[in-house]
Amino acid sequence: MFSTKFLRYYFVAAVIALLLFVSGASAQEETAAASTGGKNAVWRIGFWEILHQTFSNDDTHPFYQMTGTNRFKGGSGFFGSTVFEPGRNLYPNVHHKNEDGHSDKDGFLTKLFSNIPFLKALPTFSLEYILPTNYFVGIGLTFAYTNIWLDDEKARSATIGANPSYATPLLRLASHFYMFSASIHPFGVPKTEDMDVFMGFGMSRVESTLKYGIRANPTIVGAEVTQTKLSGSTGTMPFRRMGIASGGESFGFMLEFLFPGKSEIIDNPFATDTIIDSTIYNSTYNDRGESLPSKVGMAGGITRVSWTYSF
Repeated sequence: MFSTKFLRYYFVAAVIALLLFVSGASAQEETAAASTGGKNAVWRIGFWEILHQTFSNDDTHPFYQMTGTNRFKGGSGFFGSTVFEPGRNLYPNVHHKNEDGHSDKDGFLTKLFSNIPFLKALPTFSLEYILPTNYFVGIGLTFAYTNIWLDDEKARSATIGANPSYATPLLRLASHFYMFSASIHPFGVPKTEDMDVFMGFGMSRVESTLKYGIRANPTIVGAEVTQTKLSGSTGTMPFRRMGIASGGESFGFMLEFLFPGKSEIIDNPFATDTIIDSTIYNSTYNDRGESLPSKVGMAGGITRVSWTYSF
């Protein structure tokens, strides 16, 4: 089973390997600016990815926005592999979601892809088509799919100190990102020994499911047992994209950074249903002292490292 420490080493090693590719890459030919006759379009598939999710500031963690609980202020995002962890599951985040009983609230696309024979889910991947233009630059069109699993026990901030588990609302969030983007490749269509630098914009359909609730809490009358509910939501999220990848034919690496906007894409059930009496909830859990928002976002960044195959 992969540990978080091992994944971090893998992540760092992949980044170092990619940067070594950059230092040894040859420059594009000077004559490419005048003619694109020898530059063919390239297809690039990204697979076996590792994601690292961060947030813009301490207040933008979705669990903090949802609950107002300081245990999530400055909390951590997702870090890990989204596909094929040896000794665990083929699709770990999808497995966690299904084991937690979210399937009934899946969005349209997530539910549709769950009918894929044998796999029972869409593998995380990216598919990019990079084509030449009449100028020096290339243009890329990309579709990518990835997913994130956030668990309140792992997302809690380490700076608040030890708290009994019942003092934290229960939250488990599965998010599926179906992303379309267009990008500019300033140095043209990458050739076999080139490095590809790109930047662009995109739009993502985000389908989320959430198990939320109150753990059995001896300090609250009427909360002697854990109480949970399920909710689902769908939203549209713009994002910026930039990164570098090894070019040409055959296998390589890609390091890309996705910057989601401030779009409110996830319905917050705590805004209308605090499970327990709202006055008791606010005095026990809501450290912000204000009304909870009806929708929340994931403003920040997602770093994605993946293997690639170009042809």
